[in-house]
Amino acid sequence: MWKYFGILLTLAVVAKNYVASQEYESRIIGGQEEFITTVPYMVSIRYKKNETTPYEHRCSGTIYSANTILTTATCVIGLDLNRLHIKAGSSFRTQFDGSLFLVEKYVIHPDFNIWFTDYDLALIKLAFDLTPYPSKEIKAIEIADQLPAANRMANVAGWGTTNPDSNTEFSEQIKMAKVVMVEDEICREIYGGSRISEVMFCAAAATDLEDACYGDAGGALVYQNKAIGLVSWGRSCGDIKFPGVYTKLVLFKTWIDNEISKF
Repeated sequence: MWKYFGILLTLAVVAKNYVASQEYESRIIGGQEEFITTVPYMVSIRYKKNETTPYEHRCSGTIYSANTILTTATCVIGLDLNRLHIKAGSSFRTQFDGSLFLVEKYVIHPDFNIWFTDYDLALIKLAFDLTPYPSKEIKAIEIADQLPAANRMANVAGWGTTNPDSNTEFSEQIKMAKVVMVEDEICREIYGGSRISEVMFCAAAATDLEDACYGDAGGALVYQNKAIGLVSWGRSCGDIKFPGVYTKLVLFKTWIDNEISKF
């Protein structure tokens, strides 16, 4: 696995510009502002591009355990661990509240395909356990055993852009949007059969301009208080004609638990 991980890192250097664009094309516009107590499993993954720049929100993460954050591979691949940290327990992107946690390492799924954003999943191991944990602001979320049926409503949250035409106008306060599950067959018709793999599924904006968007990648899609997927990619934000594509988290619980046992 680590041999493959090394190959991925080499590929990430070659495809630096591609990954940079995918960060923003991996798609909260619309929706409503919430407080972290409503979504205590959400964290902001923050990165500083060099030693002179501040830490900035890059994408979202999902708390799985006291020392493990789930996110997408596209969010973290190729990043310098020394410039990466996690902000937990805060509703706000830039305020000096919540808690910051250093990252010890991250693990990319061995089948991740950088070109097709397939198996878009990564684990982040924190250098120290989350504290206070569990609490009303910092709490893990369970992974569901199966996906809900098509047309069921689910919730997605994040600090991503509030403007579908911008990849930098991030929300200051965490927002939540409702999306509707889309049948696999319809999703494949929209994006092309080979583009949507068995580990992806689609969920569409319930209304125009309410959807996950740039900067929300890695955040959990939640149905009945359990995580069913992670925001991965999409053609546009808030357009009911083009649903968002999610990593099918329900298929990865065994892999996740096996990797955590090696920490």
